[in-house]
Amino acid sequence: MYYQLQAPNTAAMKAAYWEAEFAGMDPYWLESNVFELGTGNIEKVSALISKYKLDILVESDYQPTGYRR
Repeated sequence: MYYQLQAPNTAAMKAAYWEAEFAGMDPYWLESNVFELGTGNIEKVSALISKYKLDILVESDYQPTGYRR
């Protein structure tokens, strides 16, 4: 699964990013208070979203690449 998540504030963003990194979810910082996760572990992502009150901006089965036919 691929997620783009937005934190309500900078402190929550840094804590959620650190926890995702520590848990091996491979986060990538996009912009202020927004980061993406590419992971197959939905339970870990759900726990992170609940704990830090994150908003889901994008939820997909795959990461968009911008490639078009």
